[in-house]
Amino acid sequence: MPELIGQRTTSIDATAAVRTMRGGAPARMRGLAAAQLIVIIGIIALLAIGAWWYLGGSGPASTGTTTAPAASTTAAPDASQVPAPEAGDADLTVDQLYKEARSAMSENRMVVPAGKNALEYYLRILAKQPDDTGAKDALREIFPFATAGVEDQINQGNFDEAGRIMALLAKADPSNYTLTILRSKLDLKKKQNDRDLAQKAVADAAAEAAKTRTAQAPAASGETTAATAETSAAAPAGGSTAPATASEAPAAAAAPKPTEVAKATPPPAPVAPAGESREVRVLTPPRPSYPPAAVRNRQDGWVEVEFTVGADGSVQNAHVTASEPARVFDREAVSAVQRAKFDPKMENGQAVASTLRRRIEFKLGN
Repeated sequence: MPELIGQRTTSIDATAAVRTMRGGAPARMRGLAAAQLIVIIGIIALLAIGAWWYLGGSGPASTGTTTAPAASTTAAPDASQVPAPEAGDADLTVDQLYKEARSAMSENRMVVPAGKNALEYYLRILAKQPDDTGAKDALREIFPFATAGVEDQINQGNFDEAGRIMALLAKADPSNYTLTILRSKLDLKKKQNDRDLAQKAVADAAAEAAKTRTAQAPAASGETTAATAETSAAAPAGGSTAPATASEAPAAAAAPKPTEVAKATPPPAPVAPAGESREVRVLTPPRPSYPPAAVRNRQDGWVEVEFTVGADGSVQNAHVTASEPARVFDREAVSAVQRAKFDPKMENGQAVASTLRRRIEFKLGN
């Protein structure tokens, strides 16, 4: 009896398990179907949103809408996008002027362009502070490079620019003997330029007159030929050639021949050889090193160096002609000149050697 009861209980449990399995399978299937349905609905929703964005947000209508603001932005830009104009230099402080002057020296803007060069910046510092030793020392250092710039402007025929630079140099050192030499050279160059212009005007007038005479010669020859043809046509129709009358014969003899007219025309004036003519140009100015012994002794001075700039621009035969104090700064001055770079002198388009003389200043700042 107990065994039967145990078997029955086992059968009931198995039957319940089978029922549970039969009932659970449809439930799981329904859960999977619901999940798949949710995924499909989500995909459809995403596709619908994408289609709306493509057709409504970035389609032709929106393109036309965004084009109009772009055109208006181009026609009238916002004031915040327009760069502010540069502030003028008239109200610069001394510190700002020093900054601009050092920048100009580093870029080799010693005397040009007007209003933006180291020479004018340091002069403006002195105008604000007449006892500024730093500006005075800088002007002494710039002076030899500025005089070289004046020579370049004179040789190129830029007389107004040369006068402008010399006027600035006169403010820096009015008693400097180099300015006297440059003024004399400027006057001579102006007179030579006036003579050249006068000679060119005479040569142009002679060439124009020769051209006019040459053009008139063929016309005179044509008139003589036409007169001869008319005389032949006026002869008797019988075919006999009548001799020229006494009045016509001298007229024909007196008419000049084309060859005689050509010989009487003077040859054109010789043309001077074309090409640039100018003096030496400074590409890299001499930058001397201060001798250590002179720094320790707080010594100032100057050295005058004479040297030759060859046709290839090389520095040759650099030697000291004067110095103060003697032999203290000579070696550094000569070495600085030898390291400098020059563009050789030009005569009618040909590079030639030339001899120059430069004064190198040595000045310690206080």
